[in-house]
Amino acid sequence: MKKPDAATIAWYDSNVPADPRAVKGQMFGHPCAFVNGNMFFGTFENTLIARVGPDRARALSEGGVVRVFEPMAGRAWKDYVQIAPGQVGDAELRHLVGGALDHTAAIPPKAEKKAKAKKA
Repeated sequence: MKKPDAATIAWYDSNVPADPRAVKGQMFGHPCAFVNGNMFFGTFENTLIARVGPDRARALSEGGVVRVFEPMAGRAWKDYVQIAPGQVGDAELRHLVGGALDHTAAIPPKAEKKAKAKKA
C-alpha cells in the first residue's frame, strides 16, 4: 500500500472539519480523522475516503460522483467512499466530510482495548 504524497496530506488536512469531535490520528500509516474512536475520514494512497454509510455510499457511487472504497479487490468497505483528486468540488467535499462526521458520530463509540496481562 502506497503512502499518500504531500499534496494528498495537505488536501486531507485542509478538509478535516474544525469540529471538536474530530480527532486526527493515523491508521495503517495514513492520516485519518476519528470521532468517538471510529474513523470517519482519511487518506488511502493518493485519495481520500469518507464514511458515509452503506446506503449513501451506494447512491453516490451509482450516481458516478465517487466510488465505494475497495482497498483490496473484492474487499469493499461498504460504508466508505473513495474520492480521487479533482473528482468533486471543494464545497461538495466539505459537505461530504461533514456528513461523514455526523454519520459516524451516531455510531456507538469504539470500546477501548483492554491491556493484555503479562505472562509470568
